[in-house]
Amino acid sequence: MKAKDPSERNVFLDMQIQNQIMQVENFMKMCEHAAKKDDGKIDQHETKLLKTLAKESDKYIKELKKLL
Repeated sequence: MKAKDPSERNVFLDMQIQNQIMQVENFMKMCEHAAKKDDGKIDQHETKLLKTLAKESDKYIKELKKLL
């Protein structure tokens, strides 16, 4: 879906896509921090949840980057 001519690009839309990528990356960091918050370590359930979130977040980021 990339525009062939750079003059056809909407820089404001590109900035929103880049912002969303940063938001997702920050969300993952905060989830890891939150998992450690209650007892100082990440248990098996939290690990499984974080892996699932990371996998889906990576897919989403990959799709967003295709739009840039």
